Amino acid sequence: MKPIIGLTMYDFDKKMDINNVYLTSIEQAGGIPICIPNATKGNVEALLDIVDGIVLIGGADIDPLLFNEEPHRNIGSVVRKRDDSDLLLMNEAFKRQMPILGICRGQQILNVAFGGTIIQDIPSQVENIVQHKQPSKRGELAHTVDVKTPKFKAIFGEESFRVNTFHHQSVGKLGKGLITSAVAKDGIIEGIEHESHPYCVAVQWHPEELAPNGDIYAQRLFSSFINACKK
Repeated sequence: MKPIIGLTMYDFDKKMDINNVYLTSIEQAGGIPICIPNATKGNVEALLDIVDGIVLIGGADIDPLLFNEEPHRNIGSVVRKRDDSDLLLMNEAFKRQMPILGICRGQQILNVAFGGTIIQDIPSQVENIVQHKQPSKRGELAHTVDVKTPKFKAIFGEESFRVNTFHHQSVGKLGKGLITSAVAKDGIIEGIEHESHPYCVAVQWHPEELAPNGDIYAQRLFSSFINACKK
């Protein structure tokens, strides 16, 4: 039986939405995607009862008050209701040892959930960086990431490969129990995992934009996640 995968959504113009490529990537890897609107303390358990794994998708910046900082002058839009929803889903899924995949903002949510911090604006806070907020098409490769852990090596099958990139924020101080799994050439954290969870993995790039177009590394990531959900 195909595993059912719950995907978070983003708030846009007073409605919940999701890019279709997330759904396509899950289906392509052998899963059945369903979209999860904002979770609350009253419904988070029921929502996760019907899925085998959870994907925390990309989107708006995270409220810096969640990691005890004031907003940087270059912070983008913030939707606190979504922050709270994503954290509820992530924490409950982690408690259940349910497979978790974070993408872009999803990686940052994962870090904040375990007490980590966020670099609120890479261009103004980090020196000698590569281009992370790529101006070209979302499906085009931009920079290289280097793999740092056995788990990521097992997932991707390589120690270095190229990815796309669309972010001005990134993981700062790592949260408790998290490990740096991949980095860009400038040291920006591009992948993390939790040391005690069977499959709690996140990446800073957007594999959902690459997998439908045949990118083998993006496809390997989604396949590994779906396989974990089958177990």
